[in-house]
Amino acid sequence: MRELAYSLAPCLPQRGALLIKGPLGAGKTCFCRHLIQAKQVLEINHYEDVPSPTFTLIQTYQFDNSEIWHCDLYRINKSGELSELGLEEGFENALCLVEWPEKLDDAKINGLANIQIITNSNPDERELIFHSLSPRWKKFSNVFESIKF
Repeated sequence: MRELAYSLAPCLPQRGALLIKGPLGAGKTCFCRHLIQAKQVLEINHYEDVPSPTFTLIQTYQFDNSEIWHCDLYRINKSGELSELGLEEGFENALCLVEWPEKLDDAKINGLANIQIITNSNPDERELIFHSLSPRWKKFSNVFESIKF
């Protein structure tokens, strides 16, 4: 996960969203944590602690010219709760890493990239499937094809 995150971080756009799906314990938060830390290393030459947003729902990270929102929607029960989080603003103005995107309304996920984390019988292995219909995410296909887990 760390290797993939550090390979992906330099090519990330400043706005948009990665919708990260997978079962509980698949490594969604681990992937996001490494991605944010890789971006911190690129932007500020060191990384800081990246806590899980399981209880806060959203953690934000400010950089000189961009912002990352790390969102964990696991505890969201009703779509009305989503409007209180301000995710539309995040999708417009920041790069959003969204765990449990199944909780989003379909209208909010158009044009975004999806990462599916698949577990198997070996707890140290993961398969990641990247998918997007958006042309701006197409370049990431090569990053994903070149890394084995």
